Parts: sequence; structure tokens; C-alpha cells
Amino acid sequence: MQAIIFDLDNTLYPYTPCDNAGRDAVYAYLYPICPMPREEFAKLYVECDMETKRLNPLTAAGHNRILFYHHMCEVLNLPGDVHDIPMYNAYWDAYLNAMQIFPGALELLQDLKAKKIPLGICSDLTLHIQIRKLQKLGLVGIFDKITVSEEVGADKPAAIMFTSIAQKLGVKPQDCVMIGDNYKRDILGAKAVGMQTILYGEKREGIASAQDFTELAQML
Repeated sequence: MQAIIFDLDNTLYPYTPCDNAGRDAVYAYLYPICPMPREEFAKLYVECDMETKRLNPLTAAGHNRILFYHHMCEVLNLPGDVHDIPMYNAYWDAYLNAMQIFPGALELLQDLKAKKIPLGICSDLTLHIQIRKLQKLGLVGIFDKITVSEEVGADKPAAIMFTSIAQKLGVKPQDCVMIGDNYKRDILGAKAVGMQTILYGEKREGIASAQDFTELAQML
């Protein structure tokens, strides 16, 4: 094992509390402008999310919240040039404020860094948001290289995501271990290019898995 690669979302921190905080902030912003019951907003949110992903399949654009809220404004007949950016900022400010790194993650990463093991991030989404997440988590300077789907034009499990980060780290895919929470995107995608893998956060028969960072540290 010459390099260790981590997924970011739901692998280094829990995603759901952050996403919920972001949605609450968007609802709070929209309600005075376009009052609606919370249940109606929740349904609209899901529909707009699905439509954005449908229009931008398997690429980082499908995750881009500015496109997502632009579509929501169109559905609500609101001027996007007025509300797109405030909604975007409301979501991400609340999301980032709610972020908390998983217990033991920082200590493990610092230990691996001290041992001079090359570390990478392989994550879907846009680069500037993922960097802001690393800043919020106190992980600036920990990772040697980062690959995001925005720069390679495809989401995981596309092979280019994994070969790109391996190439950046200067190692062959078979000499890397990929750690992530999503079995299809992280584990099967990495295995397809020859990487070793560890599934984080759940157990699957026949798959190397770690439930938390204490167990992950022991495995590594």
C-alpha cells in the first residue's frame, strides 16, 4: 500500500445533519418571499433535485446547488438573478456551520501524514465547495492531492475518478487503498481499476469494512 485515498462526504463527516441544516436555511429564506407549508417545500426540493440530476447525469453539474436553486426559482416563478445566489449561500453557510468531523478521523489522518503516507481525496461535486469543507473540518494541508468530479467530467464510479487521483499521487491504482461509504460508487468503482478498498460505516459480507475510525485505524 503506497497511498491512501478517502472519499469526503459521509466518510470524514456525517452528511445528513449538514444537508438538513442547509435545507432549513433555504426554507427560512424562501418563506417570507413565497410562503408554503414545510411539506410542500420538502416535496418541491426533492423534485428540483431530481430534475437537476436528470438534466446533468453523472457529472458534477448535477450536484451544483446554484443550478438546483436556479431551477427552483423557475418553478416558483421567482427571478433567479435575485434569489439564486442568496439561496445558494444560505444552504452552504448553514451546511458548513453544521459540519463536525467523525471522532478519531483527524487523529488518524495526522498519524498517516506524520508517517509520510501519500493521502488523497476522491470526491464527487465541485472543487471550491469540497475545499471549503476541508477547511471547515480543519484538514487543510493534510491531503497531498484532490480529485473531484467537476475536473474530470464524471462522477464516481467512473474509472477516471480513481485513475486520476492515483496518477496525481504518483502511484499505480493497485498500490492504493480507497476508503468510502458508498458501496457502488466508492468500492465497486475503485475495485474496477484494481484498487484495494475499505467500506466505511457499514458491514458487507466479503468486503473489508470499518464501522468507525477506531476500527479503520486498526485495519490500516
